[in-house]
Amino acid sequence: MDNSNKHIDKSFWTKGFLLSLSVGLLVAGLSVFLQTREATVQAFSAATSALTAAAAAPAGLGSSFVEPGQPSRLIIPSIGVDAHVQSVGLYWNGDGTMSIPTNFTDVGWYNGGPLPGAVGSAVIDGHYDGRNVKEAVFYNLGKLTPGDLVEVVDNDGTTLKFQVVGVTLYDYNATTTDIFSGDTSEARLNLITCAGSWDKAQGIYTKRVVVFTKLIKNN
Repeated sequence: MDNSNKHIDKSFWTKGFLLSLSVGLLVAGLSVFLQTREATVQAFSAATSALTAAAAAPAGLGSSFVEPGQPSRLIIPSIGVDAHVQSVGLYWNGDGTMSIPTNFTDVGWYNGGPLPGAVGSAVIDGHYDGRNVKEAVFYNLGKLTPGDLVEVVDNDGTTLKFQVVGVTLYDYNATTTDIFSGDTSEARLNLITCAGSWDKAQGIYTKRVVVFTKLIKNN
């Protein structure tokens, strides 16, 4: 992957807090683990909201930029995804993890971060497979390549078009600050699911695949 496509405002995050993320399979489903240092998850949400509210339109969109609404559907033509988007927060048990879709056909947008199409890094997760489900919504996510199109339709009917700029495979326990704290001058959307081999002893997949995209058009 071309690391130039991923930018981290290191001065901002080191002054505030460090975020690390890993993704695990929970009861045959995807669970995104957010670990924070020097701040709570609530502080992360507040900081992200502040960035979104303070920022102007994404670079290059000028006066044509339309503020996005809440995401309704995620469409990825090249891998046949046309999924309803659930709004998810943190997992109910209070362990600081991002919640997951309630089924294997929907995806989940993290509502503690930016809206897809707003400045910052929005995050959507989805299941890879599950108990008695051979192929879930993001089963083919890792097949995406730079240049592929990802579309988000918001609840106002506006279609936001993103282009894949990189695909990265992470170890399960890798520190991945760039997923949630990328370039704050652009609108980005990062997609996550499981990958690698199944570790029966731990009940997890050994890898996570993350697809990085950036906004190219809204209409």
